[in-house]
Amino acid sequence: MPESKTTDPQLVDDAHGRAAEAFAERARAACGEELEGLYVFGSTISGEAADLSSDVDVLVVLADGKRETAADRLRDLAYDVMIEYGPVVELHVLSVSTFEQYQREGNPFVERVISEGRVYA
Repeated sequence: MPESKTTDPQLVDDAHGRAAEAFAERARAACGEELEGLYVFGSTISGEAADLSSDVDVLVVLADGKRETAADRLRDLAYDVMIEYGPVVELHVLSVSTFEQYQREGNPFVERVISEGRVYA
């Protein structure tokens, strides 16, 4: 998995950026070693997020065999972050083996997330 990138100070200045930061921090704390990768992508990263009509797109990659139990926790965290910060956290969850398979196959969604997204874990 790629190394975590540093936080962009500009990103933290808006509700979408604050929601992304809060979700990433809570996901790392809640999932620990189950968390293989966390990417924020879409309008939050491109700077095109506009009011609450835009969501915070997140892809979480979890260790094989841990997807279902950790995904439930992550959905709860996404809801809590939405209540606190406003923007909806649109959560996508893949196991690490599926993520790697999609990478090998050139899956357009995974390629876009990797090329345009920011790594948080």
